[in-house]
Amino acid sequence: MLTLGSLAFSAPWMLVGLAALPLIWLLLRVTPPAPRLQRFPAIQLLFGLHQREETPARTPWWLILLRMVLAALVILGLAHPLLNPGGRLPGGGPLVLAIDDGWAAARLWQGRQRDAIELLDMAERDGRAVVLLTTARQPGGELPATIGPQRAAEIRARVQALAPKPWLVDRDAAKQAIERLTLTGPAQAVYYADGLDDPALMGFAEALQRVGSLRVVTGAPKDLPLLLLPPENRAGDVDVVAKRIASDQPGLAVVRALAADGRLLAREHAAFEPGATRATVRLKLPIELRNSLARLEIEGQDQTGAVVLLDERWQRRPVGVVSSSPLEGGQSLLEDTYYMERALGPFAEIRRGSVGDLLRGQLAVVLLADDAPLSDGDRAQLKAFVDNGGALVRFAGARLADGKPDDLVPVRLRPGGRELGTALQWTQPAHLAPFRPSSPFAGLSVPDEVTIARQVLAEPALDLPEKTWAQLADGTPL
Repeated sequence: MLTLGSLAFSAPWMLVGLAALPLIWLLLRVTPPAPRLQRFPAIQLLFGLHQREETPARTPWWLILLRMVLAALVILGLAHPLLNPGGRLPGGGPLVLAIDDGWAAARLWQGRQRDAIELLDMAERDGRAVVLLTTARQPGGELPATIGPQRAAEIRARVQALAPKPWLVDRDAAKQAIERLTLTGPAQAVYYADGLDDPALMGFAEALQRVGSLRVVTGAPKDLPLLLLPPENRAGDVDVVAKRIASDQPGLAVVRALAADGRLLAREHAAFEPGATRATVRLKLPIELRNSLARLEIEGQDQTGAVVLLDERWQRRPVGVVSSSPLEGGQSLLEDTYYMERALGPFAEIRRGSVGDLLRGQLAVVLLADDAPLSDGDRAQLKAFVDNGGALVRFAGARLADGKPDDLVPVRLRPGGRELGTALQWTQPAHLAPFRPSSPFAGLSVPDEVTIARQVLAEPALDLPEKTWAQLADGTPL
């Protein structure tokens, strides 16, 4: 490469064509020979005729100058001139280009690509070979591997086609790829790091340094990626936690809550205190908007770590608990509804009230305690709710053990029930048997500390096994 001040030529041998400009000047000045005078009598007929266009005897000087300038510009263009070509790569060996292309590199990816292409331009002007290594695994699970040494133009096409992958980098495998690389002479290694630390980072950097000089390029602290954790679904709101790399400076993250159709449901600020790595933002949304949440993201972070996709697991289903009054219960340890609310409170929206009040809204399931008062009208409404696809969970107790006919139970019950482990019996409280494959509880492990002391018995029937979801160790349906 030939450098003339701020102008450089990547193909300086083409400038030899400038020596041919004098020859081109002579060729352009050549004029055709003068016409001979041949006397012909009939030529008298042409006398007096004047042509509108006349051919000059010589080429005009300005036309010759214009053609000379055009020829010089063509020669200069073929020499590939570069204005302010920048610095040159140190050393004379090949260029080893290592790039972190995991999720954390997505935010600064376009700038990294431009910088890498500028390095490849320098290597191409110097005629140096290039080795490319990306540290993330391929979509098929293939380990990182080196590409090259190849010409810089070939590597440039690969760098332009690179895109960050939505998973972590594997620097251990990248280190092994560098150790298998065979180069002649010292190389210049440039490593574009994503700014995240892991135990394999130091070993990978040492492997790069062994091939030659090493330059590490990383982002400023304010440009490092942020991470959004899955939310904590609380009773009245949603807590979203954002994480960052430890910094002594305060920080700010803007969390956006979006619906499935892209509607913005909430936008809140999460402030990082100096030295803190976590910031929590609380989203207060009505239950209808809360159940339509489909996506949480950090504004301005174009990478997968700043996005959380939500499905039905994060929705709070409305659950109705039948009680005589919406305000009663919830405090006494002797009430059945207290334990229902304690069990379902972290996962569902609890609604208390009478059967008529509860069924006026949309409910996922209705819970019916054993001592809940029911009129004939309430029973009819609950039966219609179940017939239309609703789910009713009824809890056993002394009233259910009386054995009175009840159309809210799928089987006929025997009166009196069964007691185990009393003072007048030799039996011990029974354990649960493993759940059958046909049970909705199939696959759940049965805790050894759970025992049954009182049991409501069902009348034997041919279809009783099909309606049994759990049973005791002695085989009786629970």
